[in-house]
Amino acid sequence: MATTTQVEEHVSLKLLLNEKGNKVLFAEAGKDFVDILCSFLTIPLGTIAKLVEKESSIGQVTVGCLNSLYGSVANLDEGCFSTKTTKQMLLQPINSAEDYCNTLKLNIDDTQPTKYFACTNYNACYYRDMSMTSSTFFFFWYKTSSTFKDNLKCRCGNYFTRPVLLKHLPQGFVNGVATFVITDDLTIKPNCIDYTSFSLFKEFGVKNPSSVKEVVLNVTKEKVLDLLKCSLLSKSTLTDLFLEKKPSLERSRFILSDVEIRDNIQINLKLVIRKSDNKVMYAQGQQDFANLLLSFLTFPLGGIVRIFGENCSFGSMNGLYKSIVDLDENQYLTSMEAKNRLVDPCIAPQLKLSKQILPILDPGVLEYYGYFEGVVTSNNIIQVQIFKPGVDKSYAGNFKKLNSSNVMNPVDGYVKGPAMYFATDDLVVAPLTPISALGLLNRLNTPLNELKEKVITIGIKECLSILKASLTSTSALTNGLAHMLTEVKEEK
Repeated sequence: MATTTQVEEHVSLKLLLNEKGNKVLFAEAGKDFVDILCSFLTIPLGTIAKLVEKESSIGQVTVGCLNSLYGSVANLDEGCFSTKTTKQMLLQPINSAEDYCNTLKLNIDDTQPTKYFACTNYNACYYRDMSMTSSTFFFFWYKTSSTFKDNLKCRCGNYFTRPVLLKHLPQGFVNGVATFVITDDLTIKPNCIDYTSFSLFKEFGVKNPSSVKEVVLNVTKEKVLDLLKCSLLSKSTLTDLFLEKKPSLERSRFILSDVEIRDNIQINLKLVIRKSDNKVMYAQGQQDFANLLLSFLTFPLGGIVRIFGENCSFGSMNGLYKSIVDLDENQYLTSMEAKNRLVDPCIAPQLKLSKQILPILDPGVLEYYGYFEGVVTSNNIIQVQIFKPGVDKSYAGNFKKLNSSNVMNPVDGYVKGPAMYFATDDLVVAPLTPISALGLLNRLNTPLNELKEKVITIGIKECLSILKASLTSTSALTNGLAHMLTEVKEEK
């Protein structure tokens, strides 16, 4: 009896290798593969920390301090967090572009999609006319996991149990009929008259067509995971991945690009420093310091690249980001909104603090649009689309603006206060008490007379410096605060 073998889902990719077959010159791909590359820029750092530790053909990888920061959040007692759901939302941060990423053919992000609910009592919560020509007054609550209790009440007294469907209008990021050329550092170029085969061959030093080799591959989900890992570490991602070369971390110079700062913050810290090499062993501060470090997990990767610009030494991410900035959204992307999700990404609104420590990735005000199929009844599932103000909504069809009121307001912080916390140089974060401080000093295995203290105040520039150092080294505090460690004097 004949048996059928299930074929693993994949996307196609064509590689062009040099004559020796030890380097990928460039690749050719269509929408499915390029959408996957684009989606990397939308992934929150907390999700990346989770993904890079998954087993795959190249094994687990370490990305700066992300692994240890994520692990310390997993180890924190739930009582440290400001709400019952905060820990889960940091360990499984919502992707603000999840409506785009959920349409990917191969999606390596296994974070559960956000669920939305409206009040059960339809009539008490909004006013409507059947033509949907007027604004609707609408309440809803989002939740991210089935572990949340269905016990939140609307102000009318009823529960939020009516399902709301987050409408997936976009189908990925790039045009479905376009094809692209992808260089070794993940720079994406449209397959157009500006990038003819002759100009490409000349760019890569190909003088004779017979001196190159063509390879066609089927890229599986596991290979996509390895692609992400390589892209974070290497500037020759395609060669390292498909020719099975071990990716090497590109070392970064800790230079900050000019970042627009609307207002400043002040966080007071006490640094404990080893005298022999000026290495920060740990820093201690209040909950604002812990909130700062934990907020790193909520930032989308593309937002980090946008912040640091040319000074971003984060594998191949800068090449990928810059090439998407240069793509014509009218020809090669599904919409201007799709491009904005990639080049100007923000944290998910569910992760927003009432006062963002680093407001540069703030989602700002969002607008909600609703759609109803036919006559509105109690059995209808409401469909909702979320937009930033001012973006083109012409492709949204019959969606009408909702005046929404969300019952879950942003929290003041991720951790409770007043409390003291410490962070090691590789950003292991934990509560600080006299007993825990003693245990930490024992683990550092450094005599007390080899340690000295310094009290400092950091602002946004120092916060950004710590953030960058945390992505490219395992000494985020030493490297990020290096300019503040000179002439440290031992306190009496």
